[in-house]
Amino acid sequence: MKKSEEKQLIKAAQHLFKRLTRTQQIIALLVVAVGFGTYYVVSRTNHHQTQQQVQQQEKVVTATNAAEFLNLTWDGSNTYYVKINGGKSTFSTSELTQNDKTDYWVNFSKQDQLNRANQANARLSYTQYMKVKKMKRPRIPYNPVGWYYNHRSNNQDIIFNNMPVTLYNRSHLVAWMFSGDAGSPKNLVTGTRAMNSPGMQDFETKISDVLYRDKLHVRYQVTPIYQDSELLPRGIHMMAKSVEDDGKACDINVYVFNVQPNYTIDYTTGVGTKK
Repeated sequence: MKKSEEKQLIKAAQHLFKRLTRTQQIIALLVVAVGFGTYYVVSRTNHHQTQQQVQQQEKVVTATNAAEFLNLTWDGSNTYYVKINGGKSTFSTSELTQNDKTDYWVNFSKQDQLNRANQANARLSYTQYMKVKKMKRPRIPYNPVGWYYNHRSNNQDIIFNNMPVTLYNRSHLVAWMFSGDAGSPKNLVTGTRAMNSPGMQDFETKISDVLYRDKLHVRYQVTPIYQDSELLPRGIHMMAKSVEDDGKACDINVYVFNVQPNYTIDYTTGVGTKK
């Protein structure tokens, strides 16, 4: 409705109101008041019901070990992760303050009998982040377990989000920008494009913002989740928490699925097949 038409309606209503008797004016005002009151109550009730529905839909997912993570399944959407514990990390006080006299450190676990990379822990810092930022990134020197099968590369060209990419990435547990580790065998897994980016990368970007903008330390833990003797992880569990402010700037707890839309992954061999 145009403003000119609105003004005309208001004037007409005012003129009509003036022509009413005093009693009729009071009744009209009461009707309007009741109408607005009813609208307010109904709208607030609907809003409250909507909030309750959202809360019911956002079921808190908990997982504390490999078996529980392996029970989680990707829903097929373009969201490649699920929040764990409502997205809040579960670091103990001792884990959060581990080696807190050291500005930066990173610990990679030993590779297992299948040469698979395992959990990585780190204390990330602004100083190290800026140091790496000034470095020229080299090529990744190693191929992670599951990159080859029968002496042939499992990688292949695909289309993802309307872009030509490859099915797999050499996925770092602790990203280059945090550590300066170009890709040691203890820090690499074979991850799908979707798992690597946007999956892990979205959260790595949030962490880098906290390091650069807030100059806070971030306690970081990344765990690949394997099923039995499979070479590729089914997913990656990521936890991060800013230390000095007890997680106000950064508190992350997610499980990122190692999946790729329209492809079936053989996690034992690494072979990917288009559906």
